[in-house]
Order: sequence, then C-alpha cells, then structure tokens
Amino acid sequence: MATSKPTAKGDILIVDDNPVNLDLLSGMLLDRGFRVRVATNGRRALSAAKSATPDLVMLDINMPEMDGYEVCRQMKGDDLTRNVPIIFISALDNALDKVKAFSTGGADYVTKPFQFEEVLARIEIQLKISRLQKEMEQKNAEMEHANLQLERANRMLRALSYLDGLTGIANRRHFEESLDQEWRRAVRSGAPLSLLMVDIDRFKALNDAYGHQYGDDCLRQVALTFSDTLKRAGDLASRYGGEEFAVILPATELSGAASIGEVIRARVEELAIAHDQSPFLVVTVSVGAASCFPTESGASTSLIDLADRALYQAKHAGRNRVATTDDLSLNPTG
Repeated sequence: MATSKPTAKGDILIVDDNPVNLDLLSGMLLDRGFRVRVATNGRRALSAAKSATPDLVMLDINMPEMDGYEVCRQMKGDDLTRNVPIIFISALDNALDKVKAFSTGGADYVTKPFQFEEVLARIEIQLKISRLQKEMEQKNAEMEHANLQLERANRMLRALSYLDGLTGIANRRHFEESLDQEWRRAVRSGAPLSLLMVDIDRFKALNDAYGHQYGDDCLRQVALTFSDTLKRAGDLASRYGGEEFAVILPATELSGAASIGEVIRARVEELAIAHDQSPFLVVTVSVGAASCFPTESGASTSLIDLADRALYQAKHAGRNRVATTDDLSLNPTG
C-alpha cells in the first residue's frame, strides 16, 4: 500500500559561497524535514527566489560579486520576495555588521560558528512569524472583501429605501430629502425652484370599479410618464402618497414648470387607460404648479403648500388640467 510523502516543514534557500557550509547546513535541515535549495552566489540566489519563492532564506554576508546585504536589499525591493524572512549567517560579529543586516531587511542574525539547535530554533520562529503574518494578511483581505460586500449591500439597501415599491420611482422620503437639498442649493445660487403636485383624477372610483390590481397598474403607467418627460439630471419625480405624485424642478420658473406639467398631463391622457367613472372616460391627472426663490429663512414645506393650493385649484376647475398660483410671501417668480 502506497504511503503519501510527508509535507516538508518549509522551503529554505541557503546562500553561501562555501560548499562545506552549504553541505553542512543543508544536510542538517534535510534531516529535520525541510525542503532545501542552495545557491553559491547572490545572482543565483535572486534567480532561485524569483523562480520559486522560498519560505525562508539563510544568507551569508561575505560573497564575491554581490554580498549578502545587496542580495537582501534586492529581495526586499521585489514584490515577489519582499515578505520572505531572511536570516543572516556570518562570521562577522561586529555590532555594526548586525545593525546593517537588520537595516537592509534581515529578520535575524546568527554568527559562525553556530550551534545547529539554535539555528533551528531561530528558523522555526521566523517560519511561525511568517505563517502568522500570511494568515493575518489573508484574514485582512477576507475582511476587506467582506466590508466591500457589506458596503455594496448597504448602498443597495439605501437605494431601495429611496424607491417606491410599487412604481419604482422615488418615494416620499427621497422626495423630502431632495427638496430640502434643492432648497438649500437654490438659496446659495439664487435660482428659482419649482414643484409640481400631480394627482390622478377620481382614483378611488377607478379602484372601486376596476379593482386594486387595475389601480396599481395605472399608478405604474402614470409613473412611467415622468421618466419620459423629465430629461434633466436634477429633476426628480416621486410618489408622494396614494395616487399623488410630486415633481421637483430645480432652476425652473413657474412658466417652465407649468409647461412640463402640461406635457405630463397630456401624456397621461394619451395612455388611454379606460376609466368609465370619469367624464373623460380615460385616466387623467390634475397638476398644481408652484415656484419661488428660496430664502434661508424660508422652508421647503411652504413650496409644497403652494403647489397643493394650485392642485386644489386644478381639481376645483374641473380636473384634467394644470393650475398655477402665486404667493407673495414666497417671492413668486410669476
């Protein structure tokens, strides 16, 4: 029965120009279950590390052509090998040599002649630290990914919280926040701000005669006329409540708002949604248009009140029409 080969405890690259040192250290590490590769100079060490990233490098300092310090610097400057722990092994026991070794990126320093058990302990500590760092990086990456997913989900939830579930257009919460925002923007710019209140005529009678499913479909079709009519990025149509809609028109005077209201009114009538409880025999809307120059001392609710008054006027005058009104206290645009 075949047995699987035990997994090596780590892949170690030994760099030393002395064959005796290479044989001695590699032999001892192989006996302890490590996978070992060797390089006799800095150039070969860098090539070997790039071709297959080791778990740890044992690096001699005094080598011809390229010393251990330069090998360490180049490894730490390469994305592939910057995180590989490097243990210097050298006969140099001067404090300055050790400081230089650590300043170039070395993780540890062992002087020759060395005790193998000490070297082994230092290797295992560095490998453990390296594994813990990799695990932490993996967990951080997973956490970052989870945070991105959560942020994306929150954005989706926020977007959904601003939409009316039936019609798919902005809901009243979005309307109120947007109207306040546009009011403040208009105060800064000195531009007019207009509002349309749009109400489906005799909607209760429609629901009673045709059923709520028919009424819901009517609401959705009416809502679609807003997206067909409103072309500017700042314009916002929302479901205000029940069968009533509100349309925010920034930087728009009353005459322009009334014109847009008339387009909406005409397009709803052109839908030809049957409504035999209406004198027009099709679904129609009444529109109230209002406009003002917002002030810091004023409130956006005053514009809603003004548009509601205009809507009442349209209803009182026979429905299926656009009505406007002026209010001197709101600095009407005329």
